[in-house]
Amino acid sequence: MTIYSHHRSRRLANKNKENTRQIVTFLLGKEWFALPIDAIQKVVQLGKIYGDPQQKGISLTHYQGQELLVIDVARRIFGTEVLLSHKDTEQTRFLLIIHNKNNEIVGLPIDSPPSILRIPESALIPLPDIYLTQGNIDCISSTLIQVNEQQSFFLLDVSQLMSVKGDHLSVTH
Repeated sequence: MTIYSHHRSRRLANKNKENTRQIVTFLLGKEWFALPIDAIQKVVQLGKIYGDPQQKGISLTHYQGQELLVIDVARRIFGTEVLLSHKDTEQTRFLLIIHNKNNEIVGLPIDSPPSILRIPESALIPLPDIYLTQGNIDCISSTLIQVNEQQSFFLLDVSQLMSVKGDHLSVTH
């Protein structure tokens, strides 16, 4: 026989259930970034990349028997090449395979193993407009994710990562 506790049911009903989101986080240079988990198709170990003789940050790799466009995410975000740790060590690198609303896919090489976090909606903080227009980080949404007092993540905008910027190739239609 189940014992009904009026006090317990009231306490559970009063508990505020805040909506949460899942994000994938990773480190580039000295900054932490995040992408919505639904933008990530897969994470694989980065294989050989090729086809960027002029070092513009757009190259190719083999993925599932076909060529996959690889966008240097550090160059896209910071606007210049970032001296990343993989150039000095034999550290394992990863490839985030992301897709846009048209289900076009590209690979983004990252140096740190990605992590999945579940965050409350209240952790999404709007960035000041002046930072978005004058800041030195590109491809971020208008949102910063504040998980705790020590750690913040810039939420990346998938459509900006996959669109034309300067002389970069576009994968959007």
